[in-house]
Amino acid sequence: MADARVDASAGGASATRGSGPLVDQLFATVVRAVGESLDVTTVDLWTFSRDADSFECRAFWSRESPDSPDLACVGTVVPLAQSGDLRRLFLTGETVEHHADDPGLSPAELAYLGKHGYRSKIDTPLLVGDEVVGVLSIAESRSVRRLTGEDERHFRSLRDLSAAALQAAGLVVRSDERNRGLRGLLASARDMAGSLEVRAAADRARAEVSGLLPGIACELDVLLRQDDGSFAAVGAAGLPGAPASSPADNVARQALGKMEPVQGKTADGRRRIVLPLVAGGEATGYFDVRAALLRRFRDDEVELLRLLADQSAVALAGARALRALERRAAIDTGTGLFSTWYFYERLYAEVARARRYTQPLALVLAAVDAFPDWTGAHGREAADAVLTAVARMVKGCLRDKVDVACRDGESGFAVLLPSTTGRDAGAGIVAERMRTMVGRTAVTDDDLGALGTFTLSVGVAAFPSQAEDADELVSAAREALREAAKAGGNVVRAFAG
Repeated sequence: MADARVDASAGGASATRGSGPLVDQLFATVVRAVGESLDVTTVDLWTFSRDADSFECRAFWSRESPDSPDLACVGTVVPLAQSGDLRRLFLTGETVEHHADDPGLSPAELAYLGKHGYRSKIDTPLLVGDEVVGVLSIAESRSVRRLTGEDERHFRSLRDLSAAALQAAGLVVRSDERNRGLRGLLASARDMAGSLEVRAAADRARAEVSGLLPGIACELDVLLRQDDGSFAAVGAAGLPGAPASSPADNVARQALGKMEPVQGKTADGRRRIVLPLVAGGEATGYFDVRAALLRRFRDDEVELLRLLADQSAVALAGARALRALERRAAIDTGTGLFSTWYFYERLYAEVARARRYTQPLALVLAAVDAFPDWTGAHGREAADAVLTAVARMVKGCLRDKVDVACRDGESGFAVLLPSTTGRDAGAGIVAERMRTMVGRTAVTDDDLGALGTFTLSVGVAAFPSQAEDADELVSAAREALREAAKAGGNVVRAFAG
């Protein structure tokens, strides 16, 4: 926010919040995912309070210190009346951009950009329907950056997903306030709301349902609405699809239509109650509870089940919004490969799977030789074009839907090769194919013309023969990559340990 940060530091006050770790973790994950996906310098997330008529900074991420962000601005409160940019953004719902080379910038706006070393600052409203619920703010210090084309579409997607996460967080807070009087009784159920995974939230609900009704053995299915309008149970893997999705039956349709619990019987005569999962005024799924009772569920039992359903709806909404955001952030927009963030997520998963099924796993790390110097001489735009071209070549050397190619730092690539050995066999062959393909292909760009021919230094390491875990595998591959660079580049080296 161009002038909001200045005003806030002069007279803003920190707000006292009781949102808890779920909301704080969700906001922190949102700004990190946006920052890494868009590759910007900083990201701020602000929420709007209608009661206080002000915005509050809830999370901050910086590219320079992503693991220990500067929290100085978190908690800053800016009254709506204090900032012209905020008023414009709030009233029009339009994105506000400031760039260092804009001719119409005011002295205050130029001073703000200069103070923080920014070349571009972009603030966009987070909307739920027509209502502004917050602001997502990104800044770039390396160069003037205007979002256009695919970058702009990606930014809009991230903005919409951030708004969904903000809405889910608001539901958490409102639900917590509404159920304050029953916190002791529902302590375990509320723990479930702290999960950021769909499976964990559903498993917690299943574990708690019988404990809510002493002496009554209950079974619970959690079913979530799919894009085609059908419903699917949350399965053992944490994803809808076990059993396959199907339309809601008559009892479920009644409950979803009324937005109220509806009781009935199962085919084998057990009592059944369906409770809609409502988030943001929309039924996103339902609980299907069954018990061997000769009577109907009593009002007090229905109220407890309803409260558990409300808590679960909040947790599931937040988890699904976060999962969607992470899927978006998994792609590096510059190269089209998976992002560095996703590489480490996938690395640990692949090592765990290789260990479980006693299968080999190879890691190939590659870097464009002398690329920092080349970038300094030719500029960032040309460097991005080269990396995009090299990424396509690397991906073309891999097995489709088996091997995983990711961005690794500024000018590097990381490739995971499941069920593949290292050294001269398997991964060594793939690595040599990558090196040869890049070295013999001249890179050209439609706008920039001929950019030249480039070479790769490539390092290879294998699990479990050369590493006992994911961290050791990365260390081994990086050591091999360093040896390839020391040898003058344009060579493949396998870890010698």
